[in-house]
Amino acid sequence: ALHCSLYPFPLLVRALERTRAEIGRSEWPDQNRRDARAAMIKAVLNRRRRSYPETAKYKEVKRDMDPRNDSSGYSLGMLMSVLERLQQSAMGDLNATIVDRYFSSASATPKVAFVRLMKNARHHVRKVKDDPERRGMLYRLERIMDELADRFEPRKNGFPAYLDLEQQGLFVLGYHQMRRWLWMKKEERVKWEMDNPDAPQAFIWSREQSAEMNN
Repeated sequence: ALHCSLYPFPLLVRALERTRAEIGRSEWPDQNRRDARAAMIKAVLNRRRRSYPETAKYKEVKRDMDPRNDSSGYSLGMLMSVLERLQQSAMGDLNATIVDRYFSSASATPKVAFVRLMKNARHHVRKVKDDPERRGMLYRLERIMDELADRFEPRKNGFPAYLDLEQQGLFVLGYHQMRRWLWMKKEERVKWEMDNPDAPQAFIWSREQSAEMNN
């Protein structure tokens, strides 16, 4: 009955509620549920985009992380994932991460949350920038962080005060896809870079970049 037709919008609302409620859980069943919810959110939003292109003013979400998707919600979700990974790289495993504390507010009212998160991220980078075991990852993450944050520079009014439900869904998808991308295996990353030759340079983690960075 739903073949190629719009999914009911309340599905998006319910998926967002459950995502926020379970975002900090990391058991295998939780991960499976997150994958399923992300697939549902993506289906709801993409079908709305195809049916109402004049009002659904966001880019259709691809199967994998899309560094060219500059929708506010998607970009902020990507940035949230980068900041989470940066915190893990700088401070190791924590009982409560920035995702546990800030995901809900960042996905709905990002302006206040991201100003604080960006300030903390700069502190993490300064704290361990001279550590040879961690500086490589931090360097890469900081470049992507800057790439994404520049999409919300002051002359573009900075981070948005709030996101509507569609953009909140895009936030979840940006976070979900970026998180997978950040943890890709080497062979997966090589293939991704071959498939995305037009990606911004910050997303290209080539061997040459790493060698140049450590010289």
